[in-house]
Amino acid sequence: MRTRLFVSALLTTAALAAFGLGAFACGGKPAPKEPMITETVSDAGPEDAAPPEPPKPKSLYERLGAKEGITKVVDAFLKNLTGNDVVKKRFAKLSKEKVEKFRNHLIDQICKESGGDCEYSGKNMKDAHKGMKITEAEWNATVSALKAALDENKVAENEMNDLIGLVAPMKDDIVEVKAKPKK
Repeated sequence: MRTRLFVSALLTTAALAAFGLGAFACGGKPAPKEPMITETVSDAGPEDAAPPEPPKPKSLYERLGAKEGITKVVDAFLKNLTGNDVVKKRFAKLSKEKVEKFRNHLIDQICKESGGDCEYSGKNMKDAHKGMKITEAEWNATVSALKAALDENKVAENEMNDLIGLVAPMKDDIVEVKAKPKK
């Protein structure tokens, strides 16, 4: 019977402790409380909110170094053109004012076409080159001068290809003297 009484007292104490009623242990002292564990969840917003959009890729204008980078390329391009035996005669006849106007138009045109906020106020390519009788050889020399200017300014290959891709469609509006097919 004594064992039964002991087991009963033990079960009662365990039950009281399990339900939080065993605040007092032997000797009437409160039992130490265990710290409460709380879980912190950061607020990520509503569950149905769309994930944030990935950042937009940079425009060619930005990748070229904005207007400052484009200006450096254009200045190197003009230096290359005026030093090129195939096309330098076209620039030798121009006044400093006309060269500067051409330079500024070119900067604005590349800026606008590459995604910048510049305004190009020059003529369209067909009207600007009408009657100049630009040849395939001059076109090729001009593209080579541009490529060299891009290389000089350490423009990456992707940006170089993107810029050449903007210029290439202008060929039909600029070249008036087509190369004769070889027989």
